[in-house]
Order: sequence, then C-alpha cells, then structure tokens
Amino acid sequence: MKILVTVKEVAEVEEDFELDGLRVADQFLDYDLNEWDEYAVEEAVQIAEESDDDVEVVAVTIGPERSEETIRMALAKGVDRAVRVWDDALDGVDLLDVGAKTRLLSAVVEDEDPDLVLTGVQANDDSFGATGVSLASAIGFEWAAV
Repeated sequence: MKILVTVKEVAEVEEDFELDGLRVADQFLDYDLNEWDEYAVEEAVQIAEESDDDVEVVAVTIGPERSEETIRMALAKGVDRAVRVWDDALDGVDLLDVGAKTRLLSAVVEDEDPDLVLTGVQANDDSFGATGVSLASAIGFEWAAV
C-alpha cells in the first residue's frame, strides 16, 4: 500500500516585523510545516505503523528550494520519502491558484499511483481549504474533511 500526503510550507510572521512595500519583509518570516498537513502526516504514519502490510508513506510539496525544510520535517515524523515539485518559472508567484496546485499534484499522483491520498483540511497562512477537495475530484478519489 502507498499513502501520499500533501504538505505545505507556511510562513509565520515574527512578532516585530517591517513591511517591504505591501509585503512583510522576508527576514521577518519563519517557515514551518502547515499544522493541518502535520495531522495528515501523523495519520499516514500511524496507518503505516499499525498495518500488517508493507505501507510506504510519501510526502509531496510544491515549493522552492527553501521548502525542503518542510520535507525534512515530514521525514522526521516518519514519512518514508518525499517529492518536491517546482519550476523556476514559478519564482515570484506569491500564491498558486487551486487549479495550478491541482494540476501539479495530479501529475505526482499519476506518477506515484497511491492507494490513499491525505491532505490537510486547510492552510494556516491563507486559510484556503480547496486544494484537497479539488485534487480528489481531479484524480477520481472520494474525499472527506474532518
């Protein structure tokens, strides 16, 4: 069995910060694994540990090189391996729309061919919760949000 878990890098703003135009200056941002995705990772790892069968847990993230820290966090929680999706053409894009995320993640699902896909219910940074639902629809999987 293979479980694919989507994980997102989210920015957390330091208590004291400065703006760079309309954005928080990068030096005042810390990046972390999205809390809701962390729950999905923990559930996938628990399923693998409790199963009598061989279960591989694979994390996938969309992001630049700095998001490899997010992948390392997932690996430290027990994920077997991870995939980072990125294209330099996306540099400077602040927010990928749900359709773009769905297309990128669908390609990973097609390549990995998992039996189960787990996603966090929403993102801490933007509170969007559509990616998991959109991905499930695109790949023909049933979905539930809890």
